[in-house]
Formats: sequence, C-alpha cells, structure tokens
Amino acid sequence: MTHTLEIEPGLAVRGFTPPLSLGEFKLLAFGMGSAFLYPGVEELVSACKAAGMVINTDVGETDDSSEKLKLLQAACASLGVSPAQAVVVGRAERDLAILGVAGLSVAFMAPPAVASQAMVEIGSEGALDQILKVVTLAVAASPVVLDLSVLEALVNHDPIKFRKFALLFISSIDTVLSEVDTAIAQNNLPLLAAMGHRAKSTARNIGAEAFANQCVQLESLARAQDAPAALQVARDMRPAFETIRLAIEQHLEISA
Repeated sequence: MTHTLEIEPGLAVRGFTPPLSLGEFKLLAFGMGSAFLYPGVEELVSACKAAGMVINTDVGETDDSSEKLKLLQAACASLGVSPAQAVVVGRAERDLAILGVAGLSVAFMAPPAVASQAMVEIGSEGALDQILKVVTLAVAASPVVLDLSVLEALVNHDPIKFRKFALLFISSIDTVLSEVDTAIAQNNLPLLAAMGHRAKSTARNIGAEAFANQCVQLESLARAQDAPAALQVARDMRPAFETIRLAIEQHLEISA
C-alpha cells in the first residue's frame, strides 16, 4: 500500500517524492467535463500558464477511457513531450487510464476507487487550486540541496581534507546507487533499506540534507514493505545525486 500524507482534511498526497514545481510539467489536462465550472480552476490555469504550460481540455470531451488516453497521448505528442510531463485531473473510473500515465495525477471529488490511484486527492470541500498548495508546501519544505559549509566545518576548513572527503563522498554514493539500481531491478526491499541506511549519515556530513532525507525515507518505506513508494524514492535518488555531484565538482574546480 502506498504511503498517504494528509496535508489537511480533504487534501492528501501519495506516490511521489517532493519537491514538485509547475516548471517540471508542460501540460495541464482535465479528464472530467466542465472543469472550468469548479472553484479554483482559474487560479490553477493562470499559474500553469505562467509556468509555460499548455492547457488542454479535450480529454474531457469523451466518456470512453481508451479514447481519453489517445487524446492525452496526442496532446503530449503535439508538444513533443511524454505524459509523464503532464498534470492530469480526473474524477471518474473512466479517467483512470489517463491518471495512470500522468506525471502528476489529481483526483478531484472522486470516489475512493479513483482517489486511491491518484497522487493528489482533493475532497469535496476543496478546490482545484489546492494543487498549487501541494506544490508550494512541497517546495517550501524541501531543504537546501547542498551546503558545503557543513563539510568545511567538519574538516576544520582544511582544503586538502575537504577535497579528500568530497571525492570520497562521490565515490561512496556512486557505489550505493549502483546497489540501488540492482535493488530496483530485483524489487529487493531489504537491499534498498540497507542502502538508505548506509548513505544517510554520509550525506548529512557533507551538507546534502535533502539527499539524506531521501535516504531516510527510502530506508523507512523499504522496511515498511511499501514497495511502490520505496521504488519511486529510489528512482529519484540518482538525479538528485547528480545535482550534488555537479555542485561539488564545480566547487573543487574553483578552489583547485
């Protein structure tokens, strides 16, 4: 069962790892009819347009599930993007196909069978602009990607030791992520838990607090046998680490 976090009554998130930003997406699509009649939709559309997203309502013009999926895929193809770069809002079982391929799926005033399959669940008392609240809370809660002053303090501002430990960190996490890739391929939750446990302290020592939190989350979800959520966190770790690696390498080049 995927872990669910209730932000407030009627607003829950599940199945993805924050932070999210609208800039990560290219398309906002509605799977239900008359989406623009619902509260908050104007604010949502305005924010998405400001982020450079295209607004598409065509998928709500049909009640056929397979046809909805084709329409969404066609809309994405016209933009040269994948459905994983789309925010899709739906409310009925016929929307499950398009919710299932979306990068961010939102169930709006939906029955439990639909809501449980979406990443964001908005209840009957909510409005569509609560999607923006989820994004804002996720971004605001995310720690700084890398604070190298933590490592500098740890090595007493010794540049030689700093370089040594920074490169050791990169090598160590490279090894961890190779094991994580293996664990993902094998659906090996004990190995994922072990790798999360192994990497979290190393990440904190270098000032990579957000990455350390990912490691903690991975260990916790894997130990709880929450395979879908653990695997998603695991998949998100490599791109997060590449950002950290680049920052370290740029710092070492400047200080060389």
